[in-house]
Amino acid sequence: MSYRWPARSLLAGALCVLAGAALCAQAGSWQRHSDANRPTDRIIVKWREQGVAATQIQGSANRAARLSAATGVGLTAMREIHDRLDLMRLTVPLAGADLLQVIARLRADPSVQYAEVDARRYALAYPVDPPDDPRFVANHDAIGQWQGQWYLNDPDSAAPAAIGATTAWKTSSGAGGYLTGGGYVVAVLDTGFDFTHPDLGVYHSGGKLLPGRDFICNDSGANCALSAVGNTYLVANDGDGWDTDPGDPGDWIDAADLARSDHFFDGCGTDIYPDHHVESNWHGTRVAGLIAAITNNGVGIAGVAPDAFILPVRVIGKCRGYVSDIVAGMYWAAGLTSPSLTGIDLNPYPAPILNLSFGGPGPCSQTEQDAVTALDQDGHLVVVAAGNDGGPLSAPANCQGVLAVAGLRHVGTKVGYSNVSSTAASVGIAAPAGNCVNLNASYPWTLPCLYSIETTTNDGLTTPGSPFYTYAIFDPSYPGNVLNEGNVGTSFAAPIVAGVAALMVQANPNFTAAQLIARLQAAATPFPVPATAPPGGVCHVAALTQDSSNNYTDVQNAECQCTTTTCGAGMLNATAAVGLALNPQASIITSVDTASVGESITLDGSQSTAAANHLISTYHWSSNPDVGIANAGSATATIIFPALRPITVTLTVTDDVGRQDQASKTINSVALSAGGGAGVLAPDELAALAGAAALAFLRRRIRSS
Repeated sequence: MSYRWPARSLLAGALCVLAGAALCAQAGSWQRHSDANRPTDRIIVKWREQGVAATQIQGSANRAARLSAATGVGLTAMREIHDRLDLMRLTVPLAGADLLQVIARLRADPSVQYAEVDARRYALAYPVDPPDDPRFVANHDAIGQWQGQWYLNDPDSAAPAAIGATTAWKTSSGAGGYLTGGGYVVAVLDTGFDFTHPDLGVYHSGGKLLPGRDFICNDSGANCALSAVGNTYLVANDGDGWDTDPGDPGDWIDAADLARSDHFFDGCGTDIYPDHHVESNWHGTRVAGLIAAITNNGVGIAGVAPDAFILPVRVIGKCRGYVSDIVAGMYWAAGLTSPSLTGIDLNPYPAPILNLSFGGPGPCSQTEQDAVTALDQDGHLVVVAAGNDGGPLSAPANCQGVLAVAGLRHVGTKVGYSNVSSTAASVGIAAPAGNCVNLNASYPWTLPCLYSIETTTNDGLTTPGSPFYTYAIFDPSYPGNVLNEGNVGTSFAAPIVAGVAALMVQANPNFTAAQLIARLQAAATPFPVPATAPPGGVCHVAALTQDSSNNYTDVQNAECQCTTTTCGAGMLNATAAVGLALNPQASIITSVDTASVGESITLDGSQSTAAANHLISTYHWSSNPDVGIANAGSATATIIFPALRPITVTLTVTDDVGRQDQASKTINSVALSAGGGAGVLAPDELAALAGAAALAFLRRRIRSS
């Protein structure tokens, strides 16, 4: 949801086409040169100072033969690198999990101090400080000014709400941007996308936009997937219904639209400019660029997640989108489309993260809630903009299970237009949404908007025109698209969060939606307390009271101090979030959730996972109360249920570089559970209970004597 400035303004940009569109389309994104998915047969083995292989076996060939025989891993020696340090070759090149398993087997040999891949290194091309994308830093040219991507830098006293993405880029790790059947994909459900934009481009030509779909149905007719004479396409605006072209034909509204006798476009805009139209806003292109614009290509901006790809899903047309189209796009984006849908193939790139930068007043519909629930249960994170009304959360940001994102000013206070938590639904986290601070009330303005959110867009007034980069200077004489101005709105806070979530998935692809949300929130920076109280004071939880026109009346449209009850867990912190993503994830599955005294219970921690390119190295089980656990140092352990009271088991996992995570689970007593036969105890439980009562009686007698 982008915020609409009330008057005509300028944001002009340098065109990549000046250097040749073909050249721009070929500009590749920065690659991390990750070798995680490349097979290798080169292994480095460091021998311990004490041990048979190190002290008695001479020559790397003999040591390789000994290690191969002991571990069952086919090895030949290449050369000795240094004292007790050998380079060896696997019989068959391996990658991924197979390679990690072989490394683990070699490390398990008591004579091996460590074993690791003979990794590649490259002349560093990135990150440079700063990236060479020209809009990353504040600057100007003959056309206009821009203030740079301040929100990606590390936070400082001037902009504590900045997210620290530049540091997160240096600390994240993973398999790079390459994807197979999903990978680091963020689905953007929006107005459509500019596939010719030099900072986005088509995936198969080195760009970021994957093959997507248009889910905007015709407004009449029986089948959304078909075009037919008599169907109308007022919202779709591209002459047909659902198809495989999510390109943006524009969403302009002109005087003729507003003059329709059926009042179809009533309420869609009255700000008709002298050229007699409300201009296309290229919203989807803006959102997509924030998440994953090609980075370090000398063009435009840097994306929050430089390695991510965008799955483009068009669901919003002229003025509006329909819930029916939106949820169809959600299911498809997640790879959950019903095979019974005529003409709709399954999505080959199911997205672990979906970004929805749109909304409407009122509660979450059941259709939306069902879609969110299905996606959540299948492991997909749905990130939604909070809304720009200053009131309670819009729908679908108020659906249960989404991550709703509120908008912050650069100093960490709520920007006036951002919605907040209500009595029915809560914001999950807050992120920069853009604010100018330097503009006075007089128009025309000619100052640059100091804290705009720089992103990709287009200069076409109605249909797509030349690729264009947003400026932050206002100029009423500018003849181009007036929406290319200071980008502000929770529409832009949400994709910043989605981009950080993509960095986390890159670091650790094993997250569920709930785990992503939990770690994003745990990493959040506390909201600051302003030295001077903002005009709106402390934000409050919004009531859901409505007037006779069903408009919410509890509106906080002035800057106010955020709290965790109003603006979410805190301010988005990319560096800390990626750091938490690198930690392993402990998981506990028990053979039963309730048990009888003396029952044997299996504790399974084998579903615990480590970050990309790492392994779980140790498992440690404990319990409260403390009872004996068989195989307490293994992935799978056993415990004998000791008493009538519940017990809590805890698993601590440590990965191969020492990072840890814990999980706990409580096992209840059958005797005390609701399902325990209405309190009827088994004979062994009766005996145990009688014994416990007798012991308690004896202790009381001793104390009283």
